[in-house]
Amino acid sequence: MLYPKADFVGLTGVVHLAAGGETPMLISHQDAVQQFFHDKALGMPGRERFFAMRHECAQRVAQMLNVHASDIAFVGSSSAGITSIVSAFDWQPGDEVITVDDEYPSGRYVFGWLQRYGVIPVMPAYEANPADEASAIIAAITDRTRLIYISHVSTRTGRRLPLERIVAAAHAHGARVLLDATHSLGIIAVDASNIDFVVCSGYKWLLGTHQGIVVWNGRLTPTFEPIVGWRSATPARQPEQFQYHADAARIEVGNPNFLDLYILNNALRYHQQVDSVTLEAYALAQGGRLYDALAEAGTRLLTPRETTYRAGNICFSAQHPASFVARARALGIEVWGDADLQRVRCSIHGYVTPQDVDTAMELLPNLVTAEM
Repeated sequence: MLYPKADFVGLTGVVHLAAGGETPMLISHQDAVQQFFHDKALGMPGRERFFAMRHECAQRVAQMLNVHASDIAFVGSSSAGITSIVSAFDWQPGDEVITVDDEYPSGRYVFGWLQRYGVIPVMPAYEANPADEASAIIAAITDRTRLIYISHVSTRTGRRLPLERIVAAAHAHGARVLLDATHSLGIIAVDASNIDFVVCSGYKWLLGTHQGIVVWNGRLTPTFEPIVGWRSATPARQPEQFQYHADAARIEVGNPNFLDLYILNNALRYHQQVDSVTLEAYALAQGGRLYDALAEAGTRLLTPRETTYRAGNICFSAQHPASFVARARALGIEVWGDADLQRVRCSIHGYVTPQDVDTAMELLPNLVTAEM
């Protein structure tokens, strides 16, 4: 265990394997909220503190991603970040966009929406082997490809994609890459220095709230003009004219959610007590133990066993996910299930103890057997 359970709300007597859906909140977040309340009462000096907090939070995120603080923006959700990025392209009939057919809906849906502009969504079939999936994506790239949306770690299967091959192939054709790091940032190392755009949700592995993080790597994609709001720009000579901010603040059409930033900054400060290499190694080792127990019980696992192809999530097929989740909860184990995806997800974060894993290894295989 890397994060003491006593630091979190609601973990007493619970085996919490639901980080891929919702993580418990840090007790110290209450101090961050109180600080926000105090600062908000200060008027203009308080607002200055809000933006100082935004800057500090951006620095922490940038450090985790190996980018610059000026590359970071904060929006209402990662899905809002995806639509903001897509809005910045000058789409032309015949342009192509790529994502696999089981990707997160926010990416698939907005690519489908682009068809009204004559854009062609190309969606290779999901491949169980991540290397094969990467090859299918690369094979789909043409000189007409403008943007590729991929999840570093799949919400459905828990597989981790080999990014380097995909990014290199995309850039060789002049295409941009939009990486969804929602299920990787905060549990495994993520290097975004060679990726055009990144989005991430704050409420899962980062231990924050339902806020979105966006990265615009201007060194790779210097032309970027997303949909605009007052916060995105400064006034120009005519009322309808404006000048984009030079940094990623141009993505923020209005005020960032400052309360969320106070909480996220506290979460990132807590996170950074443990380096990402140590956290990743712990999650992979403990997850491997649970994986083997589930495999021995005959579970239809969706996540690869190889450590290079998984992160914190272990996913398996289930005919009745809601029933499985309820029966696990009755045993003191929290897991995540989705009826639409027909799968259950078990997640290993830093607060999951080896004893928690022992309990899950003992009890979950019996539920799997009952499910079959």
